[in-house]
Amino acid sequence: MSSLTNQTIGSIDRKTVATKPVSYSKVKGVLSSGLGLLTMVVAVTGIGLFVAPHGPMASKSWTFAGMTVPLMKDVHIWLGFGMVALVLGHFALNLRTLIGELKQLFW
Repeated sequence: MSSLTNQTIGSIDRKTVATKPVSYSKVKGVLSSGLGLLTMVVAVTGIGLFVAPHGPMASKSWTFAGMTVPLMKDVHIWLGFGMVALVLGHFALNLRTLIGELKQLFW
């Protein structure tokens, strides 16, 4: 009877210990998708700011992709900060790979 109890408790312990942690692949997927989306928006706002007319009166009524120049500047800056945060997270998750590739390149 005790061997049956030990086997049952052992199997329960294995199931409770084997709780599924957040997988790195899901986090990497979210980071990559977020970086891709932010890159596209920052690229569009950057192009809009590049082709925007300059001067205080020229940019008041001009729009690009439905955004005025001041709005484009704000979106471009804040999403750029978001990109920096996601890039740092991406580097943190892929640090081993980065170090290995740098070793192959330089050593």
